Amino acid sequence: MNSVITGNFRPPFFPSQLSKNSARFLFRPFTTLVFTRSLTAKAPIAVEKEESGGGGGSCGLACPICYNPLTVISDSPIYVGSTVGSNLQCNTCKKTYSGTQTHLDLVASSGSKQYDESMPLATELFRTPVVSFLYERGWRQNFVFGGFPGPEKEFDMAKNYLKRVLGGKIVDASCGSGMFTRLFAKSGLFSQVIALDYSENMLQQCYEFIEQEENFPKEKVTLVRADISRLPFESSSIDAVHAGAALHCWPSPSTALK
Repeated sequence: MNSVITGNFRPPFFPSQLSKNSARFLFRPFTTLVFTRSLTAKAPIAVEKEESGGGGGSCGLACPICYNPLTVISDSPIYVGSTVGSNLQCNTCKKTYSGTQTHLDLVASSGSKQYDESMPLATELFRTPVVSFLYERGWRQNFVFGGFPGPEKEFDMAKNYLKRVLGGKIVDASCGSGMFTRLFAKSGLFSQVIALDYSENMLQQCYEFIEQEENFPKEKVTLVRADISRLPFESSSIDAVHAGAALHCWPSPSTALK
């Protein structure tokens, strides 16, 4: 699996703070942390389309509690715009996870009224409606003052690094409002793009932006709410992971990178 992570480990709350400590990794002013685990090369030419439908089979997703495979137990497909009514079940712990209009809810506390998870303030900040709404309406654009080259250049950097796994399945971790999710999907370079975030409001914005796109390949995109420390994927089911300007939102970056 290839991974491209951009950001830095200091937990800032505002984009203006991103430039601090930016020289601690590879080069300044833009910080890019890249690591590789169990690299498996894929042909960079032919991009095959994978089905993301239901029908009672395995979908590559896993239970965030026991990490055993989830089974689709409804006829609803699980790509963007079709997740409402989707149900996935863990055959080991028997927990069922459901889809909303916008995303699949695959956090450990999904469906529970008696259990909730406490997250750091940096994480909770990005769950608020106002930050989710403003993220692509000025917030993310301010990252240029912290040394980020801008979404298009960052996307080009990610593509160049991920050439060996083109045609595979990519996770846009901490996808936010889906800026890079949309770029990955429209590029046609990956068979499936999974937009993953802990914030329900960010996923709502991601869904709304996708709905506004013309001729967008919705069948290639799945929106998933999940905890970055409990990624809901089967072992060896993901070819690449991208995380842009996201580390400051993670409760435990070291746990997420394992």
